[in-house]
Amino acid sequence: MGALLEAFAVQPGEVVALAGGGGKTTAMFAMGYEAADLGYKVVLTTTTRIFAPSPAPRLAVLLEPDPRALASAVRNSLKTCPVAVAGLGLTPERKIIGVPQDITGLLLEAGADLVVVEADGANRKPFKAPRDGEPVLPDLTTLLIPVVGVDCLDQPLDQDHVHRPEIVARLTGAAAGELVSPTMVAAVLLHPAGYRRHIPGEMRWTPFINKVHRSEELSRAREIAAALGRGGARRVIIGAARERAPVAEVVEF
Repeated sequence: MGALLEAFAVQPGEVVALAGGGGKTTAMFAMGYEAADLGYKVVLTTTTRIFAPSPAPRLAVLLEPDPRALASAVRNSLKTCPVAVAGLGLTPERKIIGVPQDITGLLLEAGADLVVVEADGANRKPFKAPRDGEPVLPDLTTLLIPVVGVDCLDQPLDQDHVHRPEIVARLTGAAAGELVSPTMVAAVLLHPAGYRRHIPGEMRWTPFINKVHRSEELSRAREIAAALGRGGARRVIIGAARERAPVAEVVEF
């Protein structure tokens, strides 16, 4: 169908935060390259930790332990390179150390037209519930995108398939080992102790159901979207961030 930036109605000057499971990093880079194609200068970063990307055209990885030095490096890099991945350092596991929540203003002042931030981790699982203190939303966030992989459906609610299944169980009343359902996913995304926690009224909130490649996956994603709509969501994006056209459907209520 189309592009992520259009589907999420992202405009220059925004700070977009991605949370949840099921492809946040892929979605973040897809949004970054889309924005670069439109002529934006983009900063991709995290308030937690992400694996450092491999070298790529139009992409610079900037690591500075001091936030102001990092902002200065971003300013210089964006003069010649449209996408900067920014962090405070690198762990021995080659994970980028996240930035403080209050740095987004500095990054915008450094010349970024768009800042996209991964705001929690999911241990590579397609579905998760946030613990206390998550997601770590940057100051100035204008859009929060809770992400879930459609491949979580019909999987057991356990550590092998879900990140923090015990919190999912507590928020939804589900039993350990119960199969993940569309209503279970929607309940976590909508719960005031889930991904509706600490969302100010002016911040947009639009879920992304990811990893939808085939017609049967689209049908299941629509079930999650319908459950979200019944719970008060106004807009849900369905698609696959890895695809050339990552948006399959925009569902509005």
